[in-house]
Amino acid sequence: MPALILKIFSFNINILIWSSVVFVAILAQVLVGTVRLITMVKGNKALAMTIGFFEAAIALTIAITVISNAVKKGINFFMILSYALGFALGLFLGMIISQKISKDILSINIVTRHTGSEIEDTLRANGFGVTCYSGSGKDGNLKVLNVICQKRNLGRLGKIVSDIDKKAMLTSHTVDGLSGGFLYDIKSRI
Repeated sequence: MPALILKIFSFNINILIWSSVVFVAILAQVLVGTVRLITMVKGNKALAMTIGFFEAAIALTIAITVISNAVKKGINFFMILSYALGFALGLFLGMIISQKISKDILSINIVTRHTGSEIEDTLRANGFGVTCYSGSGKDGNLKVLNVICQKRNLGRLGKIVSDIDKKAMLTSHTVDGLSGGFLYDIKSRI
């Protein structure tokens, strides 16, 4: 048993090289996979298929080289650590790339029983464009507010609304084919 533990935690230049290969390879695979998933969800079939081709090639290369090497030499703690770090960093970088290439624009509906103008005035004071509708629900009159903004601003918008009306209902969905209007933080692009 102690010999197995020593083998798992042994370290030499060969292990350093293979750990680096594992790190870079899994980072690339997860990064490419994350970008492929984003393009797939957005409906870009051709790009998703192209990215998927490269993802599969990377995955097969990893499986052949890393797994065969691990079977020959035995799994080492440093390889496991490199794999885990590469996977985590690949996800992190994939999310950053997703935010850069994905300018998700949302339509947010806010349904509130506060029929005054406090919520929309506060949203407008914070730079959001707001369209208001009057409505009626099961328990009486209500107000429906619609705001178009980028996904990254949803948390800020939700906090503003929640500070005024904790019972307000917020729903959101992505918007495609947008033109015209006022949009928080992206008005210069329209």
